[in-house]
Amino acid sequence: MARSPVLFIPGICGSFNLTVLLDWRAPTLSGWGFPPFIAYGKAFLDAFERAGYTRDKDLFVAFYDWRKSVKDTASTYLKPWIDRVKQRSGARRVVLVGHSMGGLVARSYLQSASYADDVERLITLGTPHRGAGEAYYSWGSGEPRSDPTVKAVFEVYLWYLRHAHPFQTELNKLRTMRTQVPSIRDLLPIDNYLLNYRGTSQPRQEELHLERNLVGDMLNQPASLETLFGRVPVTTIAGTGFATIKTITVGGPPVPPGNPPRYPDGEPVSEQTVPDGDGTVLTESAALAHPKAENLPPLPGVAHSALPDHPAVLTRLFGELGVATPTLGEAPVQETQLVVMTASPVTMVVETPGGPPIGPAGVLGAVPVEGEVSVRRRRVRARDHGHRGKHLNIAVIPNPPAGSYRIRLNGTATGTFSIGAMIISAEGVTILGGGEPVPQASATPISTVEGRVAAGTTLVYEVVVHDSTTPPEVHLDAQATAADAVAKLRGALAAGSGSLLGASADPVGDAMGAGDPADQADALSLLALRALGPEDEAMAEALITQLQALK
Repeated sequence: MARSPVLFIPGICGSFNLTVLLDWRAPTLSGWGFPPFIAYGKAFLDAFERAGYTRDKDLFVAFYDWRKSVKDTASTYLKPWIDRVKQRSGARRVVLVGHSMGGLVARSYLQSASYADDVERLITLGTPHRGAGEAYYSWGSGEPRSDPTVKAVFEVYLWYLRHAHPFQTELNKLRTMRTQVPSIRDLLPIDNYLLNYRGTSQPRQEELHLERNLVGDMLNQPASLETLFGRVPVTTIAGTGFATIKTITVGGPPVPPGNPPRYPDGEPVSEQTVPDGDGTVLTESAALAHPKAENLPPLPGVAHSALPDHPAVLTRLFGELGVATPTLGEAPVQETQLVVMTASPVTMVVETPGGPPIGPAGVLGAVPVEGEVSVRRRRVRARDHGHRGKHLNIAVIPNPPAGSYRIRLNGTATGTFSIGAMIISAEGVTILGGGEPVPQASATPISTVEGRVAAGTTLVYEVVVHDSTTPPEVHLDAQATAADAVAKLRGALAAGSGSLLGASADPVGDAMGAGDPADQADALSLLALRALGPEDEAMAEALITQLQALK
């Protein structure tokens, strides 16, 4: 008997398609992937492929726009994905495996009137069936408060939104959250999790909250749960052993409230955590309170973002599916990576420094062990996640040695651009009650500079990496940028424009004589304007723009 195809639904921030996430493209099933700079989902796919599954035949990933409400996502993305799986596999029903928010998306479809009897079963991994306390901070303040993997992706999204759409949300993180990412509200707890501070903490009924997770309320109504379990069997898998928010003690809303208002249900004073959770979702929230629910015992030491890729979880999944478990090895660990990003209108090439790679202790620039081969200088062309008119480049350098990375930016049009750099690495999170710390992704703040280019402009920047915890430095490499401009100007004049300059045999050399660098840039700009402009206006503009960047 042929086994049913598996459709994995990632959690929030587990799907990456910048043109959709920035609303430059309508909803689509194409162009998606896992975020290229975090270790998420890849071990899941590798394990299933080694177990005999084949991508796009009986193994699929339902990528989606995680900013939208789970109800919208279910109809706009999940249902079309299910139809694609059925068409390509020839199966009548599919198995859904939903991590975190992905499980809520699955339930929204399964419990809706549009359900088409095309799902065999649902398995959820750390799904916040009753919400997660961390969402209160994100929705109330606009500052992402979530597990490190999710936060790293969210910060990259916010960076691009800020530098590609600076007026869309008036550079206000809270407005961005409320208008662009309404899915966060679908993650608020539905239990009485807020405590009023009146000298002592007093519970507040969830029905009295101004900001409520109505989706969660409706999905967990008794009649709605009966609908779910009358349609498909549901299995839940959870992690435990990490400090997880149980309740939050709040005072009054901030005064003045702000626009939009911050924490309308009260500003946090303190939070109360318990070890019965995966660091994000409580064990009780990851389970379903229904006699037909198969709530498997929680797995100690498995953190929220690690659930899809952890060997213990994968072993359980294969057991539930009746598939022989392949050799899985150790749990994957986020490798240290340098992430360099640019936002329009430039293309980017990164030249790496030579030297030893990251050492076994996870420290950049560690002394190489005997027999270790040094990293050669190489060039890495960034992947463009935008389109021809709006370049959104990301270059990922794994295990980067400490040192200076030369970033060559080539202008494709006239306008301003931004360049940012961050380090993503692994840091240990302690398991409550003992045990070795569990490594999770950790990201430095994004270091950012801005500049101006014209088509044909070449600007050279330097990203200096010190270690895995210090934000990289980003600055213009004035010497390399000037040298490139002079070489271009010299070549253009030698090609036929030099006669316009009169007596000087080497006008470029004359202009580059001793003096203040700003004066030299002005002199060369004037030279480009008068000597080159009449014959090649585009190159003159590019060179002037490049030279003015040196001032």
